[in-house]
Amino acid sequence: MKKILLATTTLILAYSLWSCSSSTKEDEKTTPKTLCDSVTYAGMVKPLMTKSCNQSGCHSSGAGGVDLRTYNTARDATENGKLLLCIKHEPGVTAMPKSAAKLSDREIAIMDCWKSKGFPQ
Repeated sequence: MKKILLATTTLILAYSLWSCSSSTKEDEKTTPKTLCDSVTYAGMVKPLMTKSCNQSGCHSSGAGGVDLRTYNTARDATENGKLLLCIKHEPGVTAMPKSAAKLSDREIAIMDCWKSKGFPQ
């Protein structure tokens, strides 16, 4: 009887340890990426620019000397810092988007992350 009880206890303990280590590995696989890990030009920045900056022909026609239709022009405008100042509504710059609500905190974070990650395409 002691041998059966010992064997059963050992199996239960081994299974418990196995299932814990297995779920930990599974949790690591399903851990969501942060916003900054996910930001790319094609996936997040271009759709944001299309929706908020290039509507009604604003920066798709180069209004204010800023064309935001392509990766290179959007990167250049973001890299020099002026675009970020404008979308954050900082003093001394024209708040953007003009005649529309300020971008959401998430949308601004997308642009900050894109710059801090080195402008992934």
